[in-house]
Amino acid sequence: MRISTSQIHNAGLDSIQRQQVEMSRAQTQLASGKRILSPADDPGGAVQSLQFREAIARLDQFARNGGMAEARLNHEEVVLAQVMDGMQRVRELAIQGNNATQTPETRRAIAGEVRQQLEALYELANTRDANGEYLFAGFDSLDRPFSMGAGGVSYSGSDQAREIAISEERRVRLGDAGDAVFMNIPEGNGRFVVTEAAANTGSGVVQETTVRTEGAWDGGTRTLRFTAPGTWEAVDADGSVAATGTHAPGETLVVDGLAIRLDGTPAAGDTFELRPAGGRDMFGIYADLATALESGATTPAERAQLNGAIGRTLADLDQAGEQVSSIRSTVGSRLNAIDGQAEMRGIETLALQETLSEIEDLDYAEAISRFNLRMVGLQAAQQSYSMLARFSLFDYMR
Repeated sequence: MRISTSQIHNAGLDSIQRQQVEMSRAQTQLASGKRILSPADDPGGAVQSLQFREAIARLDQFARNGGMAEARLNHEEVVLAQVMDGMQRVRELAIQGNNATQTPETRRAIAGEVRQQLEALYELANTRDANGEYLFAGFDSLDRPFSMGAGGVSYSGSDQAREIAISEERRVRLGDAGDAVFMNIPEGNGRFVVTEAAANTGSGVVQETTVRTEGAWDGGTRTLRFTAPGTWEAVDADGSVAATGTHAPGETLVVDGLAIRLDGTPAAGDTFELRPAGGRDMFGIYADLATALESGATTPAERAQLNGAIGRTLADLDQAGEQVSSIRSTVGSRLNAIDGQAEMRGIETLALQETLSEIEDLDYAEAISRFNLRMVGLQAAQQSYSMLARFSLFDYMR
């Protein structure tokens, strides 16, 4: 077998290059701290590493979602707390305005503050978050949800709120639709309402309403008519008399299982309308209170109208307070869910990172030993090549 000079040189160079490649790979492993530099190093480990990295990336996305949801819900909680504070102030103003020592002038001043509270409520209902989106607009978060017109405040947002995923199986609402917070508030006791007729001339005023016997009332409208100061009758919508009775100031009369406590003395011909409770909006409650305080009640009949209006306002504010409190409790529950999910996500992420480290992280002791071995091999190859490179076939022809 003949071996040419070029073959000797090529074999020496190939050996040096192989040793350089192996040493370079060991250097890269030591610099990166990773055992797998390409899928060819460990095909099975590379696939597992990719799967674990994708799982960690999903958890990181859920963490970002949770952070965004937490910030938005915390903002909503602050706004709802301000709404409750404003509602409490309006309640205090209503009680203050119902005091007999107030004059028409002082009541108008109180009404002015109520209207200021109404403007503040309107601004709170149209609050935006840090991204410029409306908190209480539902899906239509870029459009102003509440608008004020001649007929009062109307809601034009969505009746559903957006949701965001904080885990593979769990989603939370980013907020609450405005109609669930500020609109559709049950009137009075939530079952029925009794109001004084505007033409009443007596001092009779509704103080309290309750359901005494469930199922006794068919839900129809009744008119309570006083045929004399101490005698009344309940008239159905068709004009038939459903019940009759007598009444003294402060006593409770019962119609179809519904208890109504009246204060003052109704005059003959005075009427009170009994009807099913409807839905109100918080803005209308404030506005009606201000209007009642501005009415300038001076006569006993007018004061009875004012007392009745303020009494209904207080009942409506109680219903509104319960509605907002219920929303706040759900906000707190969602924040707790985000915190709990974050804790579970942290545990899962740590487990995935530990497993990923076992798959792709470098054993430094083994890598350093291999690097030194490759360095010795490279030096040997270089020295061998330098010795062989000095020989030539022409040396034997001298």
